[in-house]
Amino acid sequence: MKTIHPKGVYEIQQQFDEFVIVPIDFARELLGEEKNISAIEITLKQADLVNSFQKELKKDLGKNFVVKNRIQQNQLLYKILISEKWAIFLILTFVLIIAIFNIIGSLTMLVIDKRKDIAILNSMGAAPEFIRSIFFTEGMMISLMGCVAGMFTGFVFCILQLQYKFIKMDQPNLTTDAYPVNLKWTDFVLVFFTVCIISVIASYISSRLSVKNISNMKEDL
Repeated sequence: MKTIHPKGVYEIQQQFDEFVIVPIDFARELLGEEKNISAIEITLKQADLVNSFQKELKKDLGKNFVVKNRIQQNQLLYKILISEKWAIFLILTFVLIIAIFNIIGSLTMLVIDKRKDIAILNSMGAAPEFIRSIFFTEGMMISLMGCVAGMFTGFVFCILQLQYKFIKMDQPNLTTDAYPVNLKWTDFVLVFFTVCIISVIASYISSRLSVKNISNMKEDL
């Protein structure tokens, strides 16, 4: 009878929690298998080289061996994570749409407050397109300044989490005690373009109010 003392317990996912990690010599002697192995796991120091290394390994080993990366081994888990990511993105987009009404309201109040100035500019020869561009530019500046400030704050927050790990996981016996964070430039680009599209729509609506009933503004002046 072979015995071995446990050194620790970990919890990741149900399919992994049932695994038992033992020294290979102990496993060979227990199972009576002195030579063959079922799989080899390779961990790279540089995660961005996984795809290129996988292609080279497939080419060298041939069709008799199956080479999979971490995502391919756990497709269901990563599909769920990606779905959660897009769900959160859509929820935050709806929050952004609601928040953008504040910009529309602010620009509308600004147009009402600057009725005399708009009428004076038009009387001096300023075309309605020029007046509209002023309020459109102001709306874009407000939105983009908020977007850049928010993205910079999020970037700094992620860097601090990676360095100091101040947000801890509540559950014990996990492989990591801090909440994992990964920075992807594609996420920043996606957020920036989403804010730009919504900001263009909101600024366009607000800018049209600036030249609406401009003749009545001149009469009031």
